[in-house]
Amino acid sequence: MSYTALAQDPVVISEDGAKGDLDVEPDVRDLSFRERLMFGGGISGLSFGNPTSIGLSPMVGYMATNSTIVGVGMTYQYFAFRGMAASNLLGQRIFVRQYIPALSQLLGQSFLTAQVENFSDLTNPSYTYSNPVLVGVGIGSKYGINLNVMYDLNYTGNSPYGSALVVQVGGFFF
Repeated sequence: MSYTALAQDPVVISEDGAKGDLDVEPDVRDLSFRERLMFGGGISGLSFGNPTSIGLSPMVGYMATNSTIVGVGMTYQYFAFRGMAASNLLGQRIFVRQYIPALSQLLGQSFLTAQVENFSDLTNPSYTYSNPVLVGVGIGSKYGINLNVMYDLNYTGNSPYGSALVVQVGGFFF
């Protein structure tokens, strides 16, 4: 007696206008400059009470490779201690995100991140802040909400952050 096993051809799901297999991420080298740009933003330094701190940060990223995003951003930070004058901080940043498959297998969709920032106090221009140099890990996909936990390698008492450990929530949405 002989048995015959028949295999079914793979099922390919297609979408109108899609190029190739939808399960395979296209190589960003095949995309135009505009298609490689990502726009988003986030919030950071949230605390209410004493002190009160609220930060807003728009950002633009560029997909240099399928696993690397580089970009720039701006930050506005409101910071106030009870009984003292409030500060309005304006800052710029340069950042990089590197997706590493081994890290993603360990933590889900995650990446290493680093950024360098510069802040000016619009309320008191003579006061200078240290320039944060942040390194850490982020969790989230390329598009959508991300959570970054970073450590400030340049943390001093005149940092725009209340601690060397910095948490940011944000992401790319367009």
